[in-house]
Amino acid sequence: MALAAFASDALPAMLGETFVPALAQRDWVIRQRHRRRAHMLAMTARRGTAAVRGLNLAFAAPTLVWLPADTEAVLQVEAGAAGHLVSVSEDLLTRTMASSPEALHLRRTVDRLVLLDGRQHDGAFSAVVRSCDAIVHELRHPQRGGEALLSSHLLLMCLHLWRATAHEETDDEAPARGDGPRLVGNFLQMVELHYRDGWPVARYAAALGVTGDKLHVHCKREKGRSPLAIIHGRLVQEACTRLLQLDLPVEQIGYGLGFRDPAYFSRFFRKYNGVSPGAYRRRERLKERAREPSFAAWP
Repeated sequence: MALAAFASDALPAMLGETFVPALAQRDWVIRQRHRRRAHMLAMTARRGTAAVRGLNLAFAAPTLVWLPADTEAVLQVEAGAAGHLVSVSEDLLTRTMASSPEALHLRRTVDRLVLLDGRQHDGAFSAVVRSCDAIVHELRHPQRGGEALLSSHLLLMCLHLWRATAHEETDDEAPARGDGPRLVGNFLQMVELHYRDGWPVARYAAALGVTGDKLHVHCKREKGRSPLAIIHGRLVQEACTRLLQLDLPVEQIGYGLGFRDPAYFSRFFRKYNGVSPGAYRRRERLKERAREPSFAAWP
């Protein structure tokens, strides 16, 4: 069955598939390459397994399996199984969550493996399945406003996952207003959500309820880097990823990361990588072509 895709920046940001009962088992091999992706399996009939992070998980429908964006896995469902599989790029996932007041809670939820029993969480399971239905339908039959519709259903899925797993949060995961690792952890989460928005350090500090000096002290203590260095490091990481993934002009890559001056983007990139964005792209793609190709049934 061909996969429906929502294309963004010349690459599929979202993929969706509905699988129906068949005579043979189905397998998906998930490999994370340049563009990291999260995956949601919503199984409505029969049983399946997931081999992930050294674990072998067995589950029976109704079940939701959420695989975070850094996870490689093999998913297998037995003959007769039915359900949906949705894949979403980390970039789209981050942009979608950033608009929510619950962004920090959602980030913590989607960054961990979730295995949800649909019998114990019938409301969340039913809502996620409806969103999967809507996503797959829109991907196969796109209409006006499709991007907004897909993002809305993706956000609903994340919210239902968070609600269903909220009891798993500890006090240490509450929004930090104080010292130490919690503060820095929440700062890193906020950077993930807003690094392309050009937020100054003072805005991050205000959102976390601390002074800029306090944030600086704890970032240096916990990470050995200043808040600004952490923000810039994330921008450089994303720039490298996009330069390798996207066949867009360097200027457009810079615009997408919030740089309005192409020359400034080039100087910024060279400062951290020692070469211009174009030279970096050529060098790394030559290395990539020299490697053996790897097989992946799913992105």
